[in-house]
Amino acid sequence: MTDSHATQSVPGKLLAPLHHTRTLLERLVRNRRSVARDLGLVARNARSLPWIIFPLRSDDEARPEFDPDSYQSRWEYLSVVGQVLLPVQRESASEGTRVVLPPNYVWPPAGKNSKWFFLNGICTAPPMALLEAEELAKAFYRPIHLIHTPTYGAVWDLWDAITARTLRKDGKLARPAFNIVKNALLTHEHVVLLSYSQGTIISSYIVRKILKDPVLREHAHKLEIYCLAGVADSMHIDYQLTAEHGHPVPYVEHFANGQDFFARIGVLSHYYATSGPVFVLPEKKGHMLTDHYIPGIRRGDYCQGRSRLNKYVGGLEPTDKDYIAFDRRS
Repeated sequence: MTDSHATQSVPGKLLAPLHHTRTLLERLVRNRRSVARDLGLVARNARSLPWIIFPLRSDDEARPEFDPDSYQSRWEYLSVVGQVLLPVQRESASEGTRVVLPPNYVWPPAGKNSKWFFLNGICTAPPMALLEAEELAKAFYRPIHLIHTPTYGAVWDLWDAITARTLRKDGKLARPAFNIVKNALLTHEHVVLLSYSQGTIISSYIVRKILKDPVLREHAHKLEIYCLAGVADSMHIDYQLTAEHGHPVPYVEHFANGQDFFARIGVLSHYYATSGPVFVLPEKKGHMLTDHYIPGIRRGDYCQGRSRLNKYVGGLEPTDKDYIAFDRRS
């Protein structure tokens, strides 16, 4: 019986690659306009590709992701570089369970029941994800719960990002994060999602799922999403819930460097499909979170202190008057 079963399974194994290939081709045909659009965006913005990582240490306050001195040991740094280069399937270091605290943090007294999450970008080994979460925790003086999307190496990460954004095959990346945010919305008064690069694609998926769910819609007003170096091609609010609660639901802001390749093919090329204010430094280069974004966000360089996110810096709390209205229907 065992031999028979094994023999019968062979055709299935042989047909599986054909099935995956056919499914991919169907997605390519169905999304051919998006494919053509994104190929054009890549070609038009290719000149900004060299500035993804550079300039290194662009800010005196930065702890660059690719600077060995930013890590506790050379082994951590070698792990970061190695995981970017080697195409190996890896597990997440934290599905929202690992909490990164700012230095000398004292847990606040009972009050607003809030939870902050961080969604990383591509090519992020655990030491890099923790470095980025640490810098965010310092900037906003709050515990940051890490939702780590592991890296399978640069090539596979880019492919996953392309299929998630262009071909709308985003469940693999986004489903675990969606479940974490969903549970937080059901149990907390306030949820903040800091999403970076590929994390903004996942955030876009999370918003779509929440607004389609009749139960979760009732909690969507608790959610704030801050997109940093956003590569997502869309982000929508709900106008009915916005009118009901008197502020955009969910509340969204975007921060982008004008010479950042991924921001240029992402949020900066998709204003028409992007809800929420977009704060841009037109001449600023670089895509790395700790090197090219966090110091400027902390100082208010992008928004001259006007954004709601800036009002959280240093552990402060914005008021109900600090929402930025958004009424352009996309």
